[in-house]
Amino acid sequence: ELAVCKAAQGLGIGKGLLHEVRRQLGPSVAISLISMPDAVGFYERIGMKRVSDAFWFDRKR
Repeated sequence: ELAVCKAAQGLGIGKGLLHEVRRQLGPSVAISLISMPDAVGFYERIGMKRVSDAFWFDRKR
């Protein structure tokens, strides 16, 4: 899981984190993302594609 605290948002930290994740995993690994609705614009700006339907089991903590 990755997150950027509210005070640090807009500074390029999230973009840098996702860039590094993609670099380390390589192009053959798909990345799925579950995000808060307010972050949709950010993910679209960095080139992620919106998927209309997805299913999952909630994680137990």
